[in-house]
Amino acid sequence: MFKLVKYELRANFLTIMGSCIVVIIANLLLMAKKSSWGDVVIGLSGCLIVATIIVIFISSLKIMSKYLHNDSGYLLFTLPQSGKSIITSRLITALIQITIIVVVSFLMSYLTLTDKIDFSFLSNIKPGLILYSIINYVWGIIYFLTIIYFCMVIGKIALKGKKLGKIGSFVIFIILSIVISWLSTKITTLLPQNLNLSDFSINTANALNFGTTASEAAFNINIASAIFDIIVFIGLFMSTSYLIDKKLDLS
Repeated sequence: MFKLVKYELRANFLTIMGSCIVVIIANLLLMAKKSSWGDVVIGLSGCLIVATIIVIFISSLKIMSKYLHNDSGYLLFTLPQSGKSIITSRLITALIQITIIVVVSFLMSYLTLTDKIDFSFLSNIKPGLILYSIINYVWGIIYFLTIIYFCMVIGKIALKGKKLGKIGSFVIFIILSIVISWLSTKITTLLPQNLNLSDFSINTANALNFGTTASEAAFNINIASAIFDIIVFIGLFMSTSYLIDKKLDLS
């Protein structure tokens, strides 16, 4: 599995480095125009972060799409690797790619917008908040990508044509996302009990889905919604692995 991660990172090294270089150069240009453009630089810096993350995210999806619909898939899916290993390696690789771009983008944005480099504010951030935020970040990416990869594999299996399969995958993703979101909302409404991670108490305060509410004083997670999201993740991950092992036909 880790050999696959190493292989994919090496194959996408130029894409990652190219994105980082673009971010650095663009922010250097914004730094040069900061005095004359004023607040416009803030908006452009934010747009740059969003655009770069979207580009690298789409790049991660294109890799999976290439494996499913192009000849390179024959090499990957005929290796002595299980579907679980393939999906796990794809998720880890995408997470690493996105994280590199996110770190570079936010660091360059901070250097662009600040007049004086000062990281002293980090000392006021509680370790619990940092850990909570990291878990949020990792979970959000892994969960979202798992849904997308499941839809891509289903689209490939159900709809044989390349273009039709891609369109079908998108339609399946939209429908599945709506269903999951609706069920999650209903579960949260019916079972509003939340777990406060700061003291492990249970309350019924308003909280969003798993990993969306955080403060220095309280980290609330809706218990039922969190369990539901975990079950959905496991179900989609195992289903995708099974489909790759047993049902995927690259012809």
